[in-house]
Amino acid sequence: MLERVAAPLRGFGDWLARVMDGLYRVLGRPGKWLQDFVNGSWLGHPIHAIVTDVVIGGATIIAVFDLATLLLGADGLETASLVAVGLVALAGLAAVSTGLTDFKDTHTGNERNVVVLHGLVNIVATVAYIVSFFLRLGGSDDLGIWFSLAGVLILLAGGYIGGHVVFKYGYPVNRNAFAKGQKAKDWTPIIAAADVPEETPTKVMLGSTALVVVRKGDLIHALKATCSHAGGPLDQGELAGDTIVCPWHFSAFRLSDGAVRHGPATARQVRYATRVNDLQIEVQGPID
Repeated sequence: MLERVAAPLRGFGDWLARVMDGLYRVLGRPGKWLQDFVNGSWLGHPIHAIVTDVVIGGATIIAVFDLATLLLGADGLETASLVAVGLVALAGLAAVSTGLTDFKDTHTGNERNVVVLHGLVNIVATVAYIVSFFLRLGGSDDLGIWFSLAGVLILLAGGYIGGHVVFKYGYPVNRNAFAKGQKAKDWTPIIAAADVPEETPTKVMLGSTALVVVRKGDLIHALKATCSHAGGPLDQGELAGDTIVCPWHFSAFRLSDGAVRHGPATARQVRYATRVNDLQIEVQGPID
């Protein structure tokens, strides 16, 4: 049902994704660093999920205070409610900014449409809390309470839609979390060393698992070819110094250990140990 409701938002969603991508590109290298921070690449965890916890927790506290005031006639909660509403409004703005940054790298179609719906609903909720804050600050506590109560109901709807996107589409879950790749407990030959060109990402199969193998002089690196961010083919990516860059959303992973050097990815890439034996490249792993 959500997919049908969100379908008319497709054109707007595609336009918004282009706008957000363009904004970061215009900023150049500082924009890339800013995106890494907002995505949470440095933390190994999306920032958006953290700030939404603050929003939901704060909104729950406010709802308890407001209902206690309306139904039980509780006194003395005005200052605490004002502070909590201000916190939720600020956290809501942070959730919007981090969500928009994550959103620009969504897949087009149903996934992007539903994410747009999720964002729009939560923007309305954030506006409700901002209005409630200023009403309370101006002394109109009763009206501010009704805006907060409306905000929490809208927020619940937005949270439901967000959960739908995560659990149905895996957005933005590590694509290798439940399929790290075929295991090679013993050293397993996968390709002749002579068949791997110098500094050229090369796709090699380990059973049913695609690996990207890169040879740089005497060093040979092997990572799972499925990008942890959105499943892009790393074997079609480009090398940039000691990293490989995904061709889909330009996440960069360090070849030596799969660590994230630039987002939007937040989860490191699955890697395998390598060696050359009898002119064959052999792998073992994956290595956690």
